[in-house]
Amino acid sequence: MQLPAHPLYSLQLTPRFDADGASSLTVLLRLQLPAIKAQEPVFVFNTFYGNVPGHPFQEKDINSTDDEGPLDIRFHDLPSQGRDRQQHWFFARDTRGDIVLQFDVFPRKVDFKTPLGARIDLRRDQGGLHGAGNWFLPQLISEQVFTIVVKWNVPADAPESTRCVWSYGEGSKPIVRVDRAKIIGNTVYMVGPVQSYPEVSSGNDSAFCACYWFGNLPPNLDRLKGYNTALFPEMAAFFESSGSPYRIFMRKSIVGFGGTGFDASYMLEYEDSSSDVTDDALIKLFTHEMVHSFAAINPEEDGLENDWFIEGIAELYSSYLPYRFGFRGKDFLIQSVNDHLQGYFTNPRIKMDIRDAAEAMFNDWYAEWITYKRGFAYLLFVDLHLRKHSRSYDFATAGPLDLIVVDLARRNRQGETVRARDWLKSLQKYLGNDEFPIDEHFEDMLRGRHILDFSSLFLGNPSNKLKLEQLPIMQFGFEKRSLNSRVVTGLIRGSSAAAAGLWEGAHIVSTSRSSDCIDDIHKIYRVVVQDGDQTRLIDYLPRTKELAPAWQLEE
Repeated sequence: MQLPAHPLYSLQLTPRFDADGASSLTVLLRLQLPAIKAQEPVFVFNTFYGNVPGHPFQEKDINSTDDEGPLDIRFHDLPSQGRDRQQHWFFARDTRGDIVLQFDVFPRKVDFKTPLGARIDLRRDQGGLHGAGNWFLPQLISEQVFTIVVKWNVPADAPESTRCVWSYGEGSKPIVRVDRAKIIGNTVYMVGPVQSYPEVSSGNDSAFCACYWFGNLPPNLDRLKGYNTALFPEMAAFFESSGSPYRIFMRKSIVGFGGTGFDASYMLEYEDSSSDVTDDALIKLFTHEMVHSFAAINPEEDGLENDWFIEGIAELYSSYLPYRFGFRGKDFLIQSVNDHLQGYFTNPRIKMDIRDAAEAMFNDWYAEWITYKRGFAYLLFVDLHLRKHSRSYDFATAGPLDLIVVDLARRNRQGETVRARDWLKSLQKYLGNDEFPIDEHFEDMLRGRHILDFSSLFLGNPSNKLKLEQLPIMQFGFEKRSLNSRVVTGLIRGSSAAAAGLWEGAHIVSTSRSSDCIDDIHKIYRVVVQDGDQTRLIDYLPRTKELAPAWQLEE
């Protein structure tokens, strides 16, 4: 095979099997690198990311060599950045020639108490394995362009049903890409009795979109999986990124429903109760996760993730794009925009600093949604303001905001470092002669100092203004950490939860999805608790009697 003239970055994955199916992976990494000095950081590894602990490697687990023979590897833990933690990997002596690393990785053991987090960990699922590279692969510290070769080495005794898939290709033949090393980590790997839609042949030489899963999907997911394949070409064209394949991976979990976006792919997580998720909710989730693969900007120099943009634009386009592409009507657009807006205005943490929200997001019901809903509301505000300023009223077509987002996303995909300052510069081009305080408004949004005011804005035409309503504030009535401990703590006296009969110390058997209650102001929250030798259902509306002003769209 003739390879492009770039240094080689080769990844070979050998799946191992037991009586229950694929059980582990043996990793073989080969890198063509210039000589590296002893103690110089070569790799960075996420020991904790997105509320998920990384693979528990020890130095002795990594067998590394170069042209001179064995090459001892060392780990060094780095100061934590917010809730996430990393370590550097380096070698004990100077290197010479190609570097080879070999090690085994094992799926994470999970149960119903496992905290929810990013869908990155390697997991067993109905006879197969799947996970993201950044959970079990060290990431090379380099912006060098490599000839990246990914190959599955399927043993002869593997079950006949075994298929192997990577975000950029399927099958046991080498998959070659010219790219930066980071795509090895920010992609998904899947092996076992894989099922797919539509049926696709091995290889990665044609642009298509397909879904992959193990076992049987819930009826609603099975019915709507084709939405992804219809959405992808429309979204690729919108982001001016046509010509590459796209893959959706679906994993079944004991507890959890949601998704995580990666390069050329996303991972959807579902549980048994996901069968009751509405079609419109699935449409929004599918769209949200696919947007992540196209629209992103870099963290700030101090490590702060620009999640207000990353999650905010995914939320905004989950409302816009199904309507613009003709998959849903105007009722869907208005309802989904209103759901997102009330999720912003009725959040009791509406004035929380976005940095504090990032720290608390996995332990606080409301901080979790700050970047999503505040990001949505801010970007919606900017979109409507730009449309009003430029008189581009046709909501079914792209406006100035879309041009900015597509440009920033393109620059980011091409390897340029794109940050909040670039967003603000882009706004300045459109609003430079306007009296709108771009920088001050942005900073107030981040810090929670200013609640967004839509009083002068409208959707589509000047007669269709937003109206101010009074809506009840969210309150689940007990601490979110109770979902992990499975014991109710921090019960709020006088809350709807307490009034419905929930008590401090109650043992939780199961709960409904809290995210449904964030998006739907009328959604009942259900908690099943152990009451003696029986179970007891406690349901209530997780809202207070206190009202908050909230802007909403009218038909």
